[in-house]
Amino acid sequence: MLICACKQSDKIQRVSDAPVLAEVANSKLYLDELENGGLLTNATNADDSTQIKSAYVQKWIKDQLVLAEAEKTLEGDIDIDMLVQDYRQSLLIYNYENAMVRDRLDTTITTQQIEKYYKENGKAFKLSESLVRCRIVVMDGQAPKLDRFNANWKANNLESVNTYLANNAPIMVMMDENKWYSADEILSFLPENISEKNLKSSKTLQEAKDGNEYFVKILQYIDKSEDPPLAYVTSNIKKIILHQRKSKLIAKLKEDLYQREINGTQVRIY
Repeated sequence: MLICACKQSDKIQRVSDAPVLAEVANSKLYLDELENGGLLTNATNADDSTQIKSAYVQKWIKDQLVLAEAEKTLEGDIDIDMLVQDYRQSLLIYNYENAMVRDRLDTTITTQQIEKYYKENGKAFKLSESLVRCRIVVMDGQAPKLDRFNANWKANNLESVNTYLANNAPIMVMMDENKWYSADEILSFLPENISEKNLKSSKTLQEAKDGNEYFVKILQYIDKSEDPPLAYVTSNIKKIILHQRKSKLIAKLKEDLYQREINGTQVRIY
């Protein structure tokens, strides 16, 4: 595409009163191309403007030299006009299809539809790493009443835990019990002596490091050899369902257009 554009620009000589900044073969770079492109708007002074111009000119010269070499080397090996035509047709069809389905595509996906797809295709989803649902709180080791907080933490007394966190600034809080994390991601937040084996076998962990106290509650651990939980793949399932609907809708639109025009004046089969 760039080679073709270069060819066409060679044929159409631009007329401009703007100063020429550089020239390679039959191609010229004019100052107003930088100005109209907004490249100089970030310049705060004359030195900035000069540096921006110089950097762009050097890049433009290198690009033009590569294009010239590519044109000499590849001109006999590829049909540029055919490539441009194919690309233009593909681009037009792609944008037309998107425009046609934009207002016709049903984007509503129910929980029942997601569950049905997972039930029928769950084996297609494989985990590449173990997953963990958990809560993590990191507190300064000098925070008040940490023993009482730890007791409420172990007892799963979330009301008291949240009240304590609201009144004592934690260093880190991860309390979304519906979110899945990779085991490696969780371990990156924790002291080095906590391993994946601990995540798998323990329900509650407490460790101290560098003057901080780490409180961990493991809600669920799923080994990478197991099937992924539905909540973890829900986003992907939605994308798949939408893609399938879009493909069917486009196929129907094409068939409807074919049936409408096949016997008309636009189509001739020899």
